[in-house]
Amino acid sequence: MADILTQEEVDALLNAVSTGDVPTPIKSDMANASPNLRDAIVYDFKRPEMVSKDQMRTIQMVYENFARYLSNLLSAYLRTMVEVNVLAVDQLTFGEFIMSLPNPTNMNIIDMKPLEGRGIFEINPVLVFSIVDRLLGGAGTTLEEIRLFTDIEQSIMANVVQKSLGALAEAWSSVSKMSFTVIDREMNPQFCQILATNETVVSVTLEVTIKDVTGIVSICIPFISLEPLIGKLSAQHKFGAALKELDEKQKAQIVGTVYSAAVTASFEIGRTHLTIRELLELQRDDIVVLDKSVKSPCTMCVEKIPKFVGSPGLVSRKKGFKILQKL
Repeated sequence: MADILTQEEVDALLNAVSTGDVPTPIKSDMANASPNLRDAIVYDFKRPEMVSKDQMRTIQMVYENFARYLSNLLSAYLRTMVEVNVLAVDQLTFGEFIMSLPNPTNMNIIDMKPLEGRGIFEINPVLVFSIVDRLLGGAGTTLEEIRLFTDIEQSIMANVVQKSLGALAEAWSSVSKMSFTVIDREMNPQFCQILATNETVVSVTLEVTIKDVTGIVSICIPFISLEPLIGKLSAQHKFGAALKELDEKQKAQIVGTVYSAAVTASFEIGRTHLTIRELLELQRDDIVVLDKSVKSPCTMCVEKIPKFVGSPGLVSRKKGFKILQKL
């Protein structure tokens, strides 16, 4: 059994290192290293980084958008406050991803058109039982002991997963149009063999909080599936709802919404000044003299903003305004 240092020995060692009496391995190694080797960094060949940091940042922002969409979707669907946050976006091997999942769990193998290969959308069993309980009229509590899911529970979760994949497709639309479809389901992660264990994957971990219950949603996308999109996962490409270019259908929807919006239009035919006494003494058939002639043009305001100059009048039995000039 290894010896354990006391607190006094730890303090003495730290003081010796700080004063230079005891050289650290890093300092001594770097001092003896040649200038060409001093910039070397450690590389783990078991976990190759196939996606650059810039591209990983783009993927993270895509999934931050997905977290926002999923939060809104589940809040409306479950009729309670749901908070979704991105915990991590990592590169690791498929074997490491599988080992990180609980057993049993709600594992959905998804098809990612037009990308080749298969991905994984996994929901922690703690969340599964909470969602099922709330959808069946309960308070949304989870089980103390995790068990296998029943057919009814899997059927309920299939609908939740399909809605979530719709939000995922919306989040990816800023990079590329994609559609996600569940093609198989597993409860034991060891039975999921869609890739070799040493294949590199991008793993996204999201924390989902439903009232007092917190669980994890994990998403796995193989690198070989992301390869066609690598060129688009750079900082030069605009993404996100605020930056992406709108297609013609979206433009038409926005224009239609704007054109159908109701606004208040008003025009002033003239002004006058009355005392309170004069105002109270007004009777029917009294004539109030304004500061403008009947033939003088008036200004029409839209939402209290002057927009047009014209003449008021009647159109059949309705009030009208003939526009003579646009301001």
